Amino acid sequence: MGIGDVAAQTEQVLKNIEATLAAAGARLEHVVKWTVYVVHGHSARAGFEVFMRYGGKRGKPPALTVVFVAALADPNFLVEIEAIAVVPEP
Repeated sequence: MGIGDVAAQTEQVLKNIEATLAAAGARLEHVVKWTVYVVHGHSARAGFEVFMRYGGKRGKPPALTVVFVAALADPNFLVEIEAIAVVPEP
């Protein structure tokens, strides 16, 4: 998905995280820490714009770390995102 396209890959990763959170009874707004890995040589700007559309403009934004790396598990992967969420009690 989105080979060579940081924005498309970011969008797909965020959709996957959103689905995973939903399965646990949480939403993106429950994320308290993001770590975004971007392959060196690719701009994080396009991915950041997608990230902001997915809830980056919260009143109390979560911690965010962006790390540029030499490579990820698959040479076609340009972005990897980790999310830590505090899931509300039912």
